[in-house]
Amino acid sequence: MIWAFIMLFSAAFLMGVSGAPSWVSLILLFVFFVYLFMIYYYQVLFGKNAEKIKHYLRKSKIPNFHFVYQLLYGNETEAEKTRNRIKQKISKNHATVMLLTKQEKYKEAKELLAKMKDNEFKFYYGAVIALHEGNQNAYYFYKKQIKDTVHLSWLKAEEYVIEGNKNEAMEIVNEQIKHLRGLKLLSAVHYRDSMEQDG
Repeated sequence: MIWAFIMLFSAAFLMGVSGAPSWVSLILLFVFFVYLFMIYYYQVLFGKNAEKIKHYLRKSKIPNFHFVYQLLYGNETEAEKTRNRIKQKISKNHATVMLLTKQEKYKEAKELLAKMKDNEFKFYYGAVIALHEGNQNAYYFYKKQIKDTVHLSWLKAEEYVIEGNKNEAMEIVNEQIKHLRGLKLLSAVHYRDSMEQDG
């Protein structure tokens, strides 16, 4: 990564010395930012191959992304270590809620959710926790505020799993996998694989 910045600086310096027009510098900057986007964000936003996304997260130096890998495919101890390296407060709180939910420490997760501003993340995880606790009132309260159709489908699938209808849940998730990209695709594939492993 450092080499990319060195090359950018060198190219900008040479263009300045040679008197290149300013639009050339703008094109260079545009190409550089596209390069950064492709390296750091393309797979997590638009990747179509779950294995490539998984590999990218495993190798990623960005704590937020590596945390997702550890949460889904690693172990909780490593996920916790990676979570502690996340610097942004909101991202760290999100990671904490995800980890506590996976550990079924619902009380602690709810306490943290209660401190968050209303948003899609809060509503989705609030609904997930309420569903697993059997709190129908809280479940429907959170669910009706969720706008993301993928999250709503996952909740429906989880309802089927809790009712013992895994085949119906698998149908929902398999249909989604055809259309999802990036982290949502990887999450859906992991969810399906987990259902298959549980029998």
